[in-house]
Amino acid sequence: YYDKVDLDITNKEWAKNLSFTECNLWFFPYCDNKHYIMICVNIKAERFEVLDSLRHKDFEKYYKPMAVRIVQYAINYMKTQFADKTVRWERFTWFNLEKVTQPDQISCGMYIIRWMRHWEGKYNSALTKDWKRIDLINEERECLMLDIILDEENLERERIMKEATKYCNMKNKKKDLKER
Repeated sequence: YYDKVDLDITNKEWAKNLSFTECNLWFFPYCDNKHYIMICVNIKAERFEVLDSLRHKDFEKYYKPMAVRIVQYAINYMKTQFADKTVRWERFTWFNLEKVTQPDQISCGMYIIRWMRHWEGKYNSALTKDWKRIDLINEERECLMLDIILDEENLERERIMKEATKYCNMKNKKKDLKER
């Protein structure tokens, strides 16, 4: 599947206005067999960081080949962005986060979103604070869903709100009938 994905963004219209010369962290979510991992290019620390909430033992065999490919595309693009800076890609090392493990088999995407918000190139408390509790992960999932639905830029917002109101009214009518 991933061999067919065009990861080269150097000629993409949406990428032409991007300026990454001030960025120290570049995030690349990667999905394989319904499991997400994050590859972070940490310019300042000179590391390729792999954030995997299931901590797969077979990273070298299954994930690293694609991670290397993603990193290579990133490097090729960054060379155009960092033309005025010296980035010594050959000095970069691989780092695999080992301190976070998700408590279920379905929350990897939520971990990716959390890492993109809080990862600073090192382990910090915002990444672990009660994140072994499913109820808190689900609460964050619900907040994210509401943020997306209620965002003013969501073209389907009004339709979804009408459907939700209709659903709540129907549910309340059924509840009233049962109570009588």
